[in-house]
Amino acid sequence: MQVKKDKIQPPKNMNKKMSKAEDEKTTKESTIEENPFSIHSCFNKAWILQLSQQEQINHFICFICKQVANNPIEITCAQHEDLDDTLVVGEKCLKQFLNTNPNSCPVQPHDDCSYSHSRLAQRHIGDLRVKCPRQFQQDAQTSTQGQQQEGEGNEKVACDFKGKIKELNNHLENVCSLKLLDCWYKPFGCIHTCSKQKLQDHCIAEVKSHFDLVVNFVDSLQQSIQTYQIEVKQLQSENEQLRLTVQLYEKEKEKNVILANENDALKKTIMQQMDKDQRDRDIETKGKLLKLRVDIEIMKKDFAEKENKQLSHYDKLIKLLEEKNEKCIQQKEITSSNEERKENENLMDFTCISGSVYPFKLLKIFGEHLSTVYSLQYLSFDGNQYLCSGSVDKTVRVWDLNISKQIQIFTGHSDSVRSAKFSPYHRNYSPMICSASGDKTIRFWYIKTAKEYQTFNGHTHSVNCIQFSPFTDGRYLCSGSSDCVLCVEFSPQSSNNDTKNTSVLGGAGYTICSGSYDNTVRLWDVENTKQLTVFKGHGNAVRSVKYSQTQLSVVGGNVICSGSDDGTVRLWDIRTGKYIYVFTHKSSVHAIAYVPFKSSGGIICSGSDDGTICFWDIRANKQLYEIKEIDGCGIWSLEFLPFNSKTNNDKHKINTSNNYTLCYGSNDGLIRLYG
Repeated sequence: MQVKKDKIQPPKNMNKKMSKAEDEKTTKESTIEENPFSIHSCFNKAWILQLSQQEQINHFICFICKQVANNPIEITCAQHEDLDDTLVVGEKCLKQFLNTNPNSCPVQPHDDCSYSHSRLAQRHIGDLRVKCPRQFQQDAQTSTQGQQQEGEGNEKVACDFKGKIKELNNHLENVCSLKLLDCWYKPFGCIHTCSKQKLQDHCIAEVKSHFDLVVNFVDSLQQSIQTYQIEVKQLQSENEQLRLTVQLYEKEKEKNVILANENDALKKTIMQQMDKDQRDRDIETKGKLLKLRVDIEIMKKDFAEKENKQLSHYDKLIKLLEEKNEKCIQQKEITSSNEERKENENLMDFTCISGSVYPFKLLKIFGEHLSTVYSLQYLSFDGNQYLCSGSVDKTVRVWDLNISKQIQIFTGHSDSVRSAKFSPYHRNYSPMICSASGDKTIRFWYIKTAKEYQTFNGHTHSVNCIQFSPFTDGRYLCSGSSDCVLCVEFSPQSSNNDTKNTSVLGGAGYTICSGSYDNTVRLWDVENTKQLTVFKGHGNAVRSVKYSQTQLSVVGGNVICSGSDDGTVRLWDIRTGKYIYVFTHKSSVHAIAYVPFKSSGGIICSGSDDGTICFWDIRANKQLYEIKEIDGCGIWSLEFLPFNSKTNNDKHKINTSNNYTLCYGSNDGLIRLYG
């Protein structure tokens, strides 16, 4: 059994004292509180015997203090089984004994004392009748100081309680008339205690002393307030110093963040350079593989030629006759119908420019991008030819087509670059690139330094497309965001449009065409920003729109071309709002362009996610030619590049017999040039 130790807290010393007479009264009345009853100590035997018989308490005497045991505990050690008397001790007495004699026994010295609470003894002791212990103490003082008390003639307060011990605690706490109360002025320093009946008399008799205590308390309180004010000022000063220290710490922290960002940027640059080196090695490896394939093809061709030489003279003669017969049939078919010759006129113009014929040949591959190439644009400036590209790898790159190399890279975006354009407005000042990104920003960059010049943050969603105005030298920029718009296009310049004298917004007589996630193509008036026409017919989002650049005879030039995720290319008559032609791919159409050849007439080029680029004859309403991507990569951007034939002798330039080269970007990150 474990017994907890009870700690008694001593009373606090008081700084203020009453007069000598007051101290004597306090001492005299406080002795009444020293009573034979305690919650923990054993009970005074003389106090109990006033109303009880000796026989009632003989078996409950504490073995240690010889008084009536409080919270009796019975000693049950095996060493004392021969003793006739009941060995009972009070709980507090046993605790005190065990504190000074650990693991010992109060009856006889031995280890491992055994004991337990005696509930039966507790009930008998609780039923013993007693008088009020305060009254008992007062009677004892009266008997020892009887004459002195009679001389004073003070009126005594008495308590007539007679009841059981188990009822005594409630009596002392709530009912007893002898219970001493603290003076009302104890918070101010008065330590006097007395019965409730005498408390008011004390307050009246000591009113001056109490007033002095209150005055002293107020003075002390004022001094404390002054002390606190001084401490507050000190704390404020310390707080200001701490604030300055925190500011210095924040500045140091900002410097550390800047250094960390620079370190990260350096790491990123190193990683990019490593990736570039790896790609260069991969391209070199692919080149070697292609060379091996060419050598194999040459060997196959040599083998076939040797095999053909083994043919008999008779077989060769038959073959020659068959070829002549076929040529005669073809010549007859060509000269038989004038209408058929007119229908094929576009095809001949398209395929025989500068003496070139089908099929198209791969001329060059740019492989610096790491993911899908969303955007391409060509620029001729100061006698040089450039190409800019935007990619899912968050970069914008500029290529010098004269030397077929990348000359600049812009890496400030935090998401994919959806569109990148050369800025016509800054062309005569400092050439710039404008880019739109999934990070909701539009940024301008210096081409020479690759530093950012300006950022537009107006959009709340990804910016998918941008177009510079054909009027006011490109001063205005139109942008479309993922909240609905996928592509935008300004109408081409017209001889009726005065590009220098426009309204405040600009663009009198111009329109904007937009393609949207809602499957529609919409036409807007630039000057008053009102919607003019809605073209409905696509079955999915519209990703690309183009105005016709020439006067098409079929509809008088009022044509808009659109490509959609529904796999179709549609031509719309602006006057009627209806589509007039539909050309179909096997998957989404991401990019469309009008073929810029002078004699091509109405030929449209479209790139699709099915890995094909198709050429469509509008007049004949049929497909002219198809380029299939070897790896089946989806086509995301198209651009026709004009080349000057006088520069073809340069070993770094792209060799093409056409005046134009087809350039496209795909989702494998490569930019390919065909001619």
